[in-house]
Amino acid sequence: MQLIFNHILGRLFRLFPKHRSISIMDMTARFFVPVNCHYVTEDLRAIEGGRREPALYQWLNNLDDNAVLFDVGTSYGQEAALSSSFADRGVKVIGFDCNLYHSHFCSLNRALNENRFRFIFAAVGAASGEMVTITTNSDTHISHLHKKNVPYSYEVMMLALDDFAAAETLYPTHMKIDVDGAETEVLKGAASILSNPSLKQVFIEIDNENLAIIDQMTSYGFEVKWSVKKPFNNDVMFARG
Repeated sequence: MQLIFNHILGRLFRLFPKHRSISIMDMTARFFVPVNCHYVTEDLRAIEGGRREPALYQWLNNLDDNAVLFDVGTSYGQEAALSSSFADRGVKVIGFDCNLYHSHFCSLNRALNENRFRFIFAAVGAASGEMVTITTNSDTHISHLHKKNVPYSYEVMMLALDDFAAAETLYPTHMKIDVDGAETEVLKGAASILSNPSLKQVFIEIDNENLAIIDQMTSYGFEVKWSVKKPFNNDVMFARG
């Protein structure tokens, strides 16, 4: 009976509107709206209302012509989709993420926006080729398995940004790093990129335990342009001095 009910429910959900166009400042993108993921839908509401990290979105809105943005921790592709609005000005956007659930939505959002940004499924870190175990939250409540949402894990290959850039002969002018505490490892694998004068600006969400990153970025010739302090982390914009 459960299989029949869920089958009928699934077919009914197919009739619901599935995507929505969102405009913020000069950026416009179309997004898949999942009925089974409250996190994404609430996040989209915050973006549409201008409440989600306004300083970050202002920065994306002001990307230079022909900018190359590496969006590390692209999640469901919210910033990648919006910033790729400027593809007609030569802006290239490459997103990286290793969350299976959000990557599914990211790939759908990429297709909804005429594949105008690239998406790489990998765990960005210090060295390429290593296998790492990702433990994440399914956003699915199965009381038999867990009292709240069911956590699960899987293995994925690590990719260093330096290796990707060299293989693709593609070096970023801008980077956004939002990786929930793994930012130190991401920077270790991007030493050549950080030393390259073509990199102009880097936005990093820095966990409070990793604030030494500010000194590290200073050693590469960057200065703090602005920062936003939050309870568990800080949004910091670095610009080359």
